[in-house]
Parts: sequence; C-alpha cells; structure tokens
Amino acid sequence: MSDTFDLKKILLESIDKLHHAYCLEGSRENILNTLFKFLEDDLKFKIKGNPDFYSVSFDTLGIDEGRSINEIQSRKAVSATRRIFIISANFITKEAQNSLLKMFEEPSGDSVFFLIISSASILLPTLRSRMMIVRLDHAEISNSFAGGTLFDAGKFIKSSVTERLAMVKKIVDKIVDEETSRFVAVEFLNAFERELLNDSLSIEEKTKNLFVFKEIDKCRSYANDRSPSVKMLLEHIALML
Repeated sequence: MSDTFDLKKILLESIDKLHHAYCLEGSRENILNTLFKFLEDDLKFKIKGNPDFYSVSFDTLGIDEGRSINEIQSRKAVSATRRIFIISANFITKEAQNSLLKMFEEPSGDSVFFLIISSASILLPTLRSRMMIVRLDHAEISNSFAGGTLFDAGKFIKSSVTERLAMVKKIVDKIVDEETSRFVAVEFLNAFERELLNDSLSIEEKTKNLFVFKEIDKCRSYANDRSPSVKMLLEHIALML
C-alpha cells in the first residue's frame, strides 16, 4: 500500500523535471493537503492569488467543462514560471476525455496537470497513456475485490433483483470504514455507468438508460456526503433496473 507521503516522495524525486501530467488515485482531501504543501514548501510555487494556479472539482466532468479547461490552459502564463492545474472528479465522460487528450499530450508552455480521481479505471486507455499514474491510499481496496475490481457490471445489469441485492451485500460486507465506504460507492457507480455507456448498445437502449444516468449522478453526489450509506445507494441502483 502507498499513502499520501509517497506522493511527496515521488514529486521530490522529480522536482527538477516534473512530468507534465499526473493521475492521482485516492482520497481527494488527503491528496490535496499533500499536494498543496509540496507546491508551496518544496516547489516554492505560490498558490493564493496566483493567476497561474488553477484548481477545480467536479462530480462529473463533462464536455463543456473539458472545453473550458482547454481554453484556460491555452492562455499565456502571467508569470515566467510554470502553471499548475489541479482537477478532481468522480467521473469524466468519454467526450470530455477525448477533448483533453491533446492538452495532456502537448500542454502549452511549462504546464503541469494533476488529475485526482478515485480510480484510473474510469479513464480511456489513450488518456491514461499520456499520464503518470500514482496509486495512493486506496489502491489496496480495489485489489481486495475479485479481479482487482469491485464487481462485474455486465453481470450485475443482467442479473435478477435478488441476485443484484446479493452482489451488493457481498460488496458492502467488505467495507471497513467511512473513507473506504465512499471510495467503494464511487467505484461501483463509475463501473456501472461505463457498462451502460458501452458502445455495443443500441441508440434505443442508451435512450432508455437516460433516467438511470441521472440516478447515478445523484448517487455519486450523495456518496460524497459525510457518512454516506453505501448500502442504501447501491440497493437503490439494484432495485431501479
């Protein structure tokens, strides 16, 4: 297992030549605390009031948000030093990821990107290949589930209500604390959403899933509340199919 102290170690080892894009898996709060301290104390990069520092958080990062980030990073730096972008999201749509591809591959100027997400599994392979993946404090949680993932989303969708509820119970029984609970809920919802967005589905099937997508977004929002009831959220998803 790695923790957020490892993040600082990784960054310090490459402080003279930072990678242009990092994908940081783990708890947003813990990562941000370590990242801010590194930027100000070690990199000597001022955060407060710095026009070359950009930090934003999304539940779902969509195409409009992706285009906005692209537009902001295309501007010239105000200072002569590097620009820092910190972007955190529970989920990033396929369209938004495609819009970010060129930016992560060829960032303008001396820009460094930090993308904070619960799991790199939500990213397209083409986007992941452009980033340095750093698995932090929840890497071992995913591995505690079969196959390194929380569950088989395809099987979940095709199962009966009784079978889906049994799958939910199996997942919930492995949760040991509140932080794990939040991570598990988001991972579950992300995997479920990816399956529903499967390119093999017909237009009619995708249209029928619009209501489900809205419910997934609501559940992701609830999952980030304090002390979320993962059991209730996942059972809601299991029952509404």
